Amino acid sequence: MSTDVVAPAPAEAVEVSPEEGGAPVRADGPAGLRAVARELGPVAALTALAGLLPVAALPGEYVLLPDDVPPPGDWAQVGEVASDTGPLLVWRAPRAGAARQVAEAHDAAAPAVADAAPAAGEAATGAADAAPVAGETAATRAADAAWRIGVAWVRAGLCERLTDRAVERLRGRTLGGTATVNLPPVRLVLADAALAHLEAQALLGGAAARDAAPDGGASISGVSLARVTAVLDRSSRAVHNLFGASGFVDGEPARLARTIDLLGHAGGTLPGGTAGREGHDA
Repeated sequence: MSTDVVAPAPAEAVEVSPEEGGAPVRADGPAGLRAVARELGPVAALTALAGLLPVAALPGEYVLLPDDVPPPGDWAQVGEVASDTGPLLVWRAPRAGAARQVAEAHDAAAPAVADAAPAAGEAATGAADAAPVAGETAATRAADAAWRIGVAWVRAGLCERLTDRAVERLRGRTLGGTATVNLPPVRLVLADAALAHLEAQALLGGAAARDAAPDGGASISGVSLARVTAVLDRSSRAVHNLFGASGFVDGEPARLARTIDLLGHAGGTLPGGTAGREGHDA
């Protein structure tokens, strides 16, 4: 079996990145993020994702963003990650209690309509608070789900990028007169990785086909997204091992593999999903 057989199919060509003097990269839809991630890396892909969808996360959850992509207003920066194409900042959405405190502080600073009639005003304010919070929660969850699906597409492309790097490296090495990339154990890892990539694309592609669902709900189940996360985790970690000792130093493949892993932690599951387990939809 040749390496060409087991190597993932090339992604569609994308524009030159801004860092290379090109125009800002944009994706036509979530599926297009895969090609951007594979060809240009995590910084360009997450920038394209932010151009496609509003940055979103549930209270207390994390997102990774390039430094030129601003998060929503009151989010806190909690770290920085070096990817293979540049730094990514780690942002945390305010926890539900903190968000409520901010809202309450805002309410306290606003003109107190209830001052004239405290009892009636308090009841009215409570009723007014309840309705918007319920609506905002549903909207936040929908936006969060859409963002996580976009991150999954980015991870799918990044896993292919890591595999491309591994194949490129191993083609230049030999063992016993045989190109390392053609050794049976290596080909087996690459074949498994290619199958994992295809499975992830099939699950996410099914989600994309349901994007027009009239209910406007999440277009992929929590179990399916957890499955995508698990197969990509398995693929990236197996392919990372193909770099041998260099996988334990801070080289570009190691940074790429770490970015794939962290993106999975930050956006790999939906509420109610089966985190870290390779389950199947019923």
